[in-house]
Amino acid sequence: MKKLKIALIVDHRNYFAWQDAIVKDLKDSKSVEIVLKIDLDEDIKKAKNSEKKLPLLWKLFLKIDSKIFKPNPNATALLDNDITLNNIPSYQITDSFIASDLDTYNLDIILNLTETNFNLKIQDAAKYGIWFLNHCDLDDINKRPYGIWEMLDQKPEVAGVLRYLKSGMSSPKTIDLTFSCKDGLSYKRNLNEILWQTHFLIKNNVELLATNEELFNKKLDSKSHIYESKAINVPLLPPSNLKILSFVLKLYKNKILQLIKSLFYFDQWALIFFNNKNANDPFNLKSYTKILPPKDRFWADPFLIKHNDKTYLFIEELIYKNKLGHLAVMEIDEQGNYTKPETILVKDYHLSYPFVFEDNGSYYMIPETSGNNDIQLYKATDFPLKWEFQQVLMKDVVAVDTTIYKENDTYWMFTNMKKHKGASKHVELFLYSSKSLYTDQWIEHPLNPIVTDIKTARPAGKLFNYNGKLYRPSQNCSNHYGYGLNISEITALNTNKFEEDLIFAIKPDWDKAINCTHSFNSAEQLYISDIKIKRKRF
Repeated sequence: MKKLKIALIVDHRNYFAWQDAIVKDLKDSKSVEIVLKIDLDEDIKKAKNSEKKLPLLWKLFLKIDSKIFKPNPNATALLDNDITLNNIPSYQITDSFIASDLDTYNLDIILNLTETNFNLKIQDAAKYGIWFLNHCDLDDINKRPYGIWEMLDQKPEVAGVLRYLKSGMSSPKTIDLTFSCKDGLSYKRNLNEILWQTHFLIKNNVELLATNEELFNKKLDSKSHIYESKAINVPLLPPSNLKILSFVLKLYKNKILQLIKSLFYFDQWALIFFNNKNANDPFNLKSYTKILPPKDRFWADPFLIKHNDKTYLFIEELIYKNKLGHLAVMEIDEQGNYTKPETILVKDYHLSYPFVFEDNGSYYMIPETSGNNDIQLYKATDFPLKWEFQQVLMKDVVAVDTTIYKENDTYWMFTNMKKHKGASKHVELFLYSSKSLYTDQWIEHPLNPIVTDIKTARPAGKLFNYNGKLYRPSQNCSNHYGYGLNISEITALNTNKFEEDLIFAIKPDWDKAINCTHSFNSAEQLYISDIKIKRKRF
C-alpha cells in the first residue's frame, strides 16, 4: 500500500495539544507519511482575521471560566511543535508562492491546522487539495470564538467539520462532520470537547482514503453538499458586554430556581409500559403507563424477553446510597403488573444496559461494563436469574450500550466508544462483525465510526423489525445525556456499507415532569421505555 504524503500547516507560536494529537496520530499511521511542515510568513499571518479589541466582560468571563473549569486533558494547552515535528523539513510560503514550488514533494494532502487565511493557490500543490477544520455549525453559528455562541444562543450541540478545497473547486466541500453536546456552564469545557472530538475526523478519513479510495469517494458524495457554499474562514466576532451580562444573569437566575426546586423535587429514572394489543402506534410514548420505582433508587435501560409464556423485564437498578448500578429482573404481565426486582449481576464497578438476547436456543447477556474497560459476554444457566461469565469480547476499551444483531450467519456488534480521554462516549458509534459470538477477534467496519453525531449515535435498545423493515433505536444526547430517543431505519448493512435514515425523533415533551427518554424495547405486543421524571421528595 502506497502511503499518502502529507504536508502540515502549523503555527509554531500557537501549537495546541489537540493539534499535536492529530500530528501524532498521523505519524503513527501506517497509511501516512508527513513529508513537509509549512509555515506562513508574517505578512500572510497578518491576513488572519484581525484580532479585535475584546469586550471587557468577555475577557472577565474567560478569566473566571478558566479559573473554575479546568478540563483534563486540556485541548488548548500550548506545546512546542518542534518536539513532534523535529525531523520534518520546513518550507515557508510567501506572497510570491506558486503551486509548482512544492512539486518535488509529490503531495497528496495539505493539512491546515491553523485559522490562518491560506494562499488560495496552495490547494493546487496537492492531489487531494487542502484539508482544514471548522469547529461550529456553519449554517447556524458561523462565527468564532468557537464554543461560546452555542452557549449564548442556547443551541443543543456544537459542530465540528472537516472540509477540503482542491484545484478546480470554487468553494470548499465537506468530507466529514461530528457533533458534541453543548456544555451550558463552561465555554472552556465546550471548546475542549469539540476540539478533541474533531481531531478524530482527520485520522479516520485519511486512513479510509489510503486504504479504500472507492469507499472514501462514496462517503464524500454523501456529505460534500453540507456547508458547500460557506466560506473557508470563520469570522472572529467576540460577544458583546451586553450579551455576556444577559447570559450570566439568566444563568444565575436559572441556577437559583433549580436549587429551590431541588428542595422539593428530585429527578428519577423510571419506566413506561405499553400493551399494543390493538396495533396502535408504539412510538407514541404519551400513551404509555408509568412504572415508578421506590424513591430510594432508579430503574432504567429496560429490556423485555418473552419465555415460556412469561415476559421478563431486565433493568439497571441503582440504589442511591450504593452509588453503583447493578442488574435486576422482574416479571411483568400484559396489564403492566410486575413483581419485585431480583438482582442478577453485581460488580464492584457500575453496570447498566442489560442487553439480553436469544441465540441457538440459549440466552445471553452483554451488560455495559465500561467501568472495567471491556465488553463481557454472559450466558444464562438458569434463566432468568442465574448468569455465568463466558468471555471478554473486547478488552481495553471504553464501550457503552453494546448491542448485537444477528443476520444469517453474521453477528453485528454496535457499540459506542470513547477513543480519547477528552472525547465523549456519546458521539461515535462503531460497528464490528464476526461469524462467531464466542470471539475476541471482531472485524472492524471500514467506515468506522459509522455515526459521529451526538444526536443519533448511542444505542438505545435492540434492533427490531417492524412492518418488514429493520430499525435501530438510538439516543439523542444533544441537550444532555439521555435527552431524547430516535428510531432509524437501517437501509444498508454489509461489510462495506452502513446507511440509516431517521424516521422518528422522540422528545420528552408530552409531560412537563419528564425531561428525558432514552431507550426503546419490545417483546411481541409489549413495549417498554424509560423516562427521567421529577418526583416530589415528600
